[in-house]
Amino acid sequence: MSKETIEELIDEFLIESEYAANCFYKKFNRKDLLSASKDGTIEKSGKIEGLQHYAFHGIGLYARRKNCEIDFDFGLDDRIDGFDAWRLKDFAKSRKVKKGLWENDLIQSELDRLEEIGEISKLKGDISSNYYKSK
Repeated sequence: MSKETIEELIDEFLIESEYAANCFYKKFNRKDLLSASKDGTIEKSGKIEGLQHYAFHGIGLYARRKNCEIDFDFGLDDRIDGFDAWRLKDFAKSRKVKKGLWENDLIQSELDRLEEIGEISKLKGDISSNYYKSK
């Protein structure tokens, strides 16, 4: 098994976050998923086509697929492209392949490195602990 870069882990996490969100976008034709879960349009937890289980929590969404589990917080304007060390670690541990490559301290040090060189940053006013890729 070859080593995975932090950039590859982040990209895979973001792909899975987008997949989970798209399951809801398609069914409910809404992008404001957190609001939809709070107003009762979407049940707080259950199953939906494409996901074995999901649960909205606080400002985030947990979703389980056959090959992994994803948990992300919604950012400003319902953004779904944020990540942090804890969520990346849990995602990495849940995968059927590439399991065991990442520990929290290593992920955080790599995120610190990426922030130092301007590849990722936190958004001003975002209530989550999310980092975002710099454009």
